[in-house]
Amino acid sequence: MPEPTEQQTEQPAKKKRSPAKLIIAILIPVAVIGFGAYSYFTSVGSTSKVGDCLSGNINDADSIKKAECGSGASYKIVGRIEDKLQTEGGEGGAICEPFPTAEALYWEGPKDGKGNFLCLEPFKA
Repeated sequence: MPEPTEQQTEQPAKKKRSPAKLIIAILIPVAVIGFGAYSYFTSVGSTSKVGDCLSGNINDADSIKKAECGSGASYKIVGRIEDKLQTEGGEGGAICEPFPTAEALYWEGPKDGKGNFLCLEPFKA
């Protein structure tokens, strides 16, 4: 029987994973998921309910914030419709027709995903 050659007996050395790389590989996805969950559960569209007030411009989603129902409020929520695509709002905000005092519509959700419609009336102090 022939003797094994040097090439046949050498096994490739196992690569050791750096603990820092492993920690980073775990922490980055966890941080991204955590930030996404925090954003969803603290967003106006997911936490607001009928009777709450909002301030800001509905044409600029970044400006919409929850507000005390007082001099700083722009709108009052009169209806909430959940789990709908943005395209389901209909022509001229038809989705809010069951709420006769609603004059504005705000939708919040992920791009190409389902979100929540808020039917709004102007806040009157």
